Amino acid sequence: MTNKGFAKWIVIVIIELVLLLGILTGISLTRSHSKALMFEIPQEQRMDYSNERILALEDSLYWNFVNHRFILIHDKEGVLQWVKIDNAFGRHDYDFDSTLIDEGYFKYYTEDGQVTSTVGIDVSKYQGTIDWSQVKAAGVDFAFVRVGYRGYGNGSIRLDETYDYNVAEALKNDLDVGVYFYSQATSYEEGVEEARFVLEQVKAYNINLPIVLDTEDAMDDSARTANLTPEQRSEACRGFLETIESAGYETMIYANLSWIALELDISQFYGYDIWFAQYANEPRLPYEYKIWQYTAEGTVPGISQPVDLNIGFDFYGE
Repeated sequence: MTNKGFAKWIVIVIIELVLLLGILTGISLTRSHSKALMFEIPQEQRMDYSNERILALEDSLYWNFVNHRFILIHDKEGVLQWVKIDNAFGRHDYDFDSTLIDEGYFKYYTEDGQVTSTVGIDVSKYQGTIDWSQVKAAGVDFAFVRVGYRGYGNGSIRLDETYDYNVAEALKNDLDVGVYFYSQATSYEEGVEEARFVLEQVKAYNINLPIVLDTEDAMDDSARTANLTPEQRSEACRGFLETIESAGYETMIYANLSWIALELDISQFYGYDIWFAQYANEPRLPYEYKIWQYTAEGTVPGISQPVDLNIGFDFYGE
């Protein structure tokens, strides 16, 4: 029996038990009121379970079962994968039903009608020369600046050309600031090497947000990381994260849903915060995350090019 077939069988059993319980409850209640009607269920206590309603309930319970136990994601070949959710990793408790609002340039997360999120951007040389005073005035609370990257071909580490300008100007305009590094490390030792490069660059600035490891698909089959196993890739990530952490800085990992589910061994990242990227109306990652990057096509005054926009759940910028 397939996982899906087994799950649907369980749901059907649950529905039958619910129906039986309803019938027994109805019988019990009528007994207490009238001996003459002790085996007849009053009309108002009868549940209207047509075949269509039963099928709809079965489908609803089935997907609720799936979403609480599996991440469903298509791999690079287009095959749907059922990835068991690791219950040892913390789950988020965000409720996105009617809580997201669009206001001006940004999205906000609300609770009981009150905005409880902050607005963030992440930038690199691809955003050109930024007018940070306009960015601040537009309502941006925090920014992550790319400090550098490792080439996916030759593996050389480079400084982002706009790094110093962006960090200095963002801090000058009273934004909370963190940095991120685009990794193409293939081993724990290369992860350490990338982290040491970042630590050398940030020591000149009083950043107050985490140093982030950006791990994602290079979108090139010839990339030096293309054939790494999830265990090898995760080991390289840990080299970076543990080195940053041991230097006294907060750190976190940036990734999207397919990367987290299929390309990383999530068990190696217990205790680390996640910055989650998914360009959708509602994110689907079950694990706890502190930032949600919801678009790469944002518009912000002071920035001439499209920019990534983020919702912060950890009160960055407050």
